[in-house]
Amino acid sequence: MINPVKQYSMKARIWLGISLLFTLPAAAQMNGLYANSFSAWSEKPALHNIPSQFPDASAVYLQDDRIFLYRFEDKEMYQYNYVYKLIKVADDKGIEMFNKIYIPVYRNSEVNDLKARVITPSGKIINTPSSAIKDETIEGTRYKFFAMEGLEKNAEIEFSYVVKKNPSFFGSEIFQSKSTPYSKVNVSIVVPKHLKFEAMGFNGFTVLKDSVIGDQRIIAGYSENIKALDEEKYALRDPNLQRIDFKLSYNLSGDKSNVKMYTWNEVARNAYNNLTNYSDKEKKAMNKFLKGADIPEDAPEEKVITMLEDYMKTKINIDEKLVSEDASNIEAIIKTGNSSDYGASRFFIAMLENRGINYQIVFPSVRDELPLVENLENWNRVDEMLVYFPSTRKYLQPSGVITRYPYVEPYWAGTRGLYLKVTSIGDMKTAVAKFDTIPMVPFDQHAHNLDITAKMDESGDSLIIESKQILKGYGSMYYRPIWAFLTGDKQEEAVKDIISSVAKSPNINNIRVENKSMTDITDNKPLVISGVIHTAEPLEKAGRKILFKIGELIGPQEQMYQEKPRQLPVELQYPHVLDRVIRFTVPEGYSIKNPNDLNMNIEIKEGNDVVLGFKSSYTLNGNALTVNVNETYKLLKYPMSQFETFKRVINAAADFNKIVLVLEKK
Repeated sequence: MINPVKQYSMKARIWLGISLLFTLPAAAQMNGLYANSFSAWSEKPALHNIPSQFPDASAVYLQDDRIFLYRFEDKEMYQYNYVYKLIKVADDKGIEMFNKIYIPVYRNSEVNDLKARVITPSGKIINTPSSAIKDETIEGTRYKFFAMEGLEKNAEIEFSYVVKKNPSFFGSEIFQSKSTPYSKVNVSIVVPKHLKFEAMGFNGFTVLKDSVIGDQRIIAGYSENIKALDEEKYALRDPNLQRIDFKLSYNLSGDKSNVKMYTWNEVARNAYNNLTNYSDKEKKAMNKFLKGADIPEDAPEEKVITMLEDYMKTKINIDEKLVSEDASNIEAIIKTGNSSDYGASRFFIAMLENRGINYQIVFPSVRDELPLVENLENWNRVDEMLVYFPSTRKYLQPSGVITRYPYVEPYWAGTRGLYLKVTSIGDMKTAVAKFDTIPMVPFDQHAHNLDITAKMDESGDSLIIESKQILKGYGSMYYRPIWAFLTGDKQEEAVKDIISSVAKSPNINNIRVENKSMTDITDNKPLVISGVIHTAEPLEKAGRKILFKIGELIGPQEQMYQEKPRQLPVELQYPHVLDRVIRFTVPEGYSIKNPNDLNMNIEIKEGNDVVLGFKSSYTLNGNALTVNVNETYKLLKYPMSQFETFKRVINAAADFNKIVLVLEKK
């Protein structure tokens, strides 16, 4: 399937309040289409070998060419995207990957001149008839798709098409896939010569300086021998893909030829204006709404912030799928109780304005997506919003249904963000853009800790396990919605599932939950989930011995066995620490034969600080065994040089999970 190019998002359109269409001089008309390389295929195409760089590949993109042509037709500008692909299929897996081709057809666009063929190893050409090209809608996106008939091992697929659409003056093109390498790729951005685009290549993609040929200005980019980049555990794939970003920067015809277009400052001005200007009806509705919040006038600022957030998120349903004007109008939101993400941001800022609280709007660069680039203003990347409070130096995510101040989506922190700094021009307020860091909440604020006391029952066949799970920061954020959004039966089921992660059993009682409110995360009150488990699962009798699967009490653990060479450095969702304490009463008349199996220690230090590590140890006083297990992931990122140690730490937890103590009669 052909990867869709990310379109200029609806959310960004609303943030920025602009139209992507503008009229340029009629003199910019271009004669003919830049399509010669796509208009005719060879009648006797040459066959190719799998490039030597990819001997084990199931398929290879031998050629991927993309041309983006901007031209005028009847004084209106259109964008033509010419796409050409040549693919070599090596084996059955490759055949399965490419036996059907899907081409997305986005809103307000049309796909034309679509043609495709298979060239067999013997040189036979099998053309795809137009009648074989079908339309299909998958998850709301419309596609052209067709089957590649006659596809076999060592055959080649060749297809091309043209997309006609309204022009996008910001774009990203990705030239890297999860499973298929690219031998050669080329991209050209072709515009009337009085328009000047800027472009940057990332992760090895080369972009040449623009050139003028006749009435056209061309930016070209290329790359070769691009390896497939698969998903890896504890890694962020998207920001590391080879790609080109581009945007329109100058219109050289007219008096403002030296004035840069579509700047970050323009983003700041437009977004600030859209988010902070309200009608009189909206202001009146907000005044009435806030009377129900019952917030004391003399309450400290931070208390006001948290009360406002909880009041809005309790009263208003926030749905990212809503795009209507009513979903962002304050009066309508209050009436319907429904808001879009953008509407929630606008609504919350109106609350702050009403209470006179100082704040800054921030657009984060999301770590697991294509990032904001400070020196290339690709407005497509402006898609999420935070509020920053200078007085507390903390952040809030208005659209976050499960987030609460000062926690935001983890991938939105640890990034560079676009801050809207408010300034005044006479009596008018506006904003200018400034990039700065959005810090991650410190690692020791996030945890999923365990406190377990276990002993055998009177029969000697089962364990009585008193389990207490202590969750802090992000460790608690994804659990608290259980009590906010689920009914009683579902709550009980979810809680039992959490408790039984220690030991599977239907027999759980004395269940207790503390600090379960969504607002408890503000002060990082730990969410505490306790219960007593009766189970025989961790025990096995073998003659005079009892086998105790003590390692299973820390819950299931992930393992990392790297069959392929690691491609990307480690990057976590958030730094954190895991502390577990297991207390076990050894039954009378028994001794532990292998207690030293509980001793493990793998770590990386920076100075005296452990920044990455797994450590387990024990003490045995009489029949009282105490086991301490600590996992530390202090940093957000670990370089490739530390990957092997990181893997050992992950696997150490999995190895501990497998520890079985041998209890033998004295």
